[in-house]
Amino acid sequence: MATRTNRASRLRRAAVAAAGVLVAGVGAVPAAAAATPAQLLQVPPMGWNAWNTYGCGATQSLIESVADSLVANGMRDAGYRYVNVDDCWMTRDANGNLTGNSHYPDMKALGDYLHARGLGFGIYESPGAKTCAGYAGSAGHEVNDAGTFASWGVDYLKYDYCESASSLSAQTADFARMRTALQATGRPIVFSINPNSGSNTGAGVTRDWGDVSDQVRSTEDIGDQWWGQSWPNGIANIITENATLAWRAGPGSFNDADMLEVGNGGLSTTEEQTHFAMWAMMASPLIASANPGSINATSLALLKNPRLIAIDQDTLGLQARVVGGSRLVNSSGSLVLAKPLANGDVALALYNGSDSAQTLSASLAAVGLPGTGTWTDQYTGNVVQTGAALTTQVPAHGTAVYRVTTPGAPASWYTTFVNPTAGARSYEAEDPAHSIVAGRWTGNSGAVFAACPACSGGQKVSWIGGTNKLYLNGVYARNAGTYPVTVQYVNGGGARDASVWTNGGNLQKVSFSGNGDWNSTQTATVQLTLNAGYNTVSFGNEYGGWAPDIDRISVPATG
Repeated sequence: MATRTNRASRLRRAAVAAAGVLVAGVGAVPAAAAATPAQLLQVPPMGWNAWNTYGCGATQSLIESVADSLVANGMRDAGYRYVNVDDCWMTRDANGNLTGNSHYPDMKALGDYLHARGLGFGIYESPGAKTCAGYAGSAGHEVNDAGTFASWGVDYLKYDYCESASSLSAQTADFARMRTALQATGRPIVFSINPNSGSNTGAGVTRDWGDVSDQVRSTEDIGDQWWGQSWPNGIANIITENATLAWRAGPGSFNDADMLEVGNGGLSTTEEQTHFAMWAMMASPLIASANPGSINATSLALLKNPRLIAIDQDTLGLQARVVGGSRLVNSSGSLVLAKPLANGDVALALYNGSDSAQTLSASLAAVGLPGTGTWTDQYTGNVVQTGAALTTQVPAHGTAVYRVTTPGAPASWYTTFVNPTAGARSYEAEDPAHSIVAGRWTGNSGAVFAACPACSGGQKVSWIGGTNKLYLNGVYARNAGTYPVTVQYVNGGGARDASVWTNGGNLQKVSFSGNGDWNSTQTATVQLTLNAGYNTVSFGNEYGGWAPDIDRISVPATG
């Protein structure tokens, strides 16, 4: 919820089965079980959350009726296991213990009700003194609250950072405190965090949060709309951001693109298909929010689509990588994404974020697969062709999704595809596989992608400053260290300052000279501290005025 949002989960079989917690099938979930700090999520969680439909109006009896509807309409058996209570349920008694308020008279009984129906019990809290809706937070009560959750049989905790932190490291410490407390209970409780709430908008993309959570809300709150010019985000906003974060997703740490709006009425059928298919491609938790007792048949069928669910729940746990696409100044352009699957197949999505139909193409060669394959439409299950490439017209706001089987390809073909290269590499500021701009991608609101004939990729990012930022994700270093990184930029005025961060920290102030020509590029060398593995490099201006327009950065060989 980031002042309002949600998700849910299926526990990793190895850790959970050993603990006696039911993952598949119907049965009771024990009130306590042995747990280890090992990852709990092998695949993204699936479930339902109350917030987007009911907000603070949800009650214990309503949650119980939702559980019955999930069983009756087949969603539970399709994989939607966690039923998550969101904000507004809690109060503290005279002894400082968390308890349900008048809307939730018996939280232990609610957990028992869900477990008896083969469902998991999800709950909401916040690291601050207050939750986003102003109820009792967990600050200073982490150990006691974690014990309370375990005693109620809670299986999943959504932890929503609603207050500003003095620093990103302070926020990280708050999340770590609760994770440690949960692990100490001996019960495997999935820990889902949202660092984007309060004044921390954008925190989800500035670092890899896998060290303190099982999944992280990567973006701001979702709204039941295609595009959001201001809060909340639309489907297209979230896709553009979350697609750049594939490098940090995997078993034990997934990027949560926020709840599903499928069935809530604000999206067209085409937009709902894109929403669900892209969440599956991005290995996001699939957390429904529409009333399962009254959802329309078309939306329900989409939520239960076994082929798309199988892509999301694939046991490799990989998020689709961007292998092609373009940026538009408005909306999200087009993307081609590839997701390796455990049996050696590949899922390919052709996403059209623009407002008119586009002809898009995908190929096996782009992901390193030789030969030809059988292309199966994942909405219908129909085989559409056998070949090495496909070109199709995709409607506005639509996504074509195919599962491609390539006979003879080794099951581990994807290792070369996902493994990074160690040599020097450049990252374009407009690259849809790596870049995020703060704001809403339009003039007068946030940094923007702009045409730049002199720039290396034909585009640059402009209007960086204040709350407008550029994030370059997935910047690879084989070894940790401080490296001379070349920044290619455009600045036809006087010297401009910029704030440059790596992984949300190591902030430095850099001055970029101007050459009096807005139609040419310049370069400057900046010493950047990089972690071993993947990094996020951020540009802003905390000092007033605008930073230079950024064309690209070039990282030398890192070992």
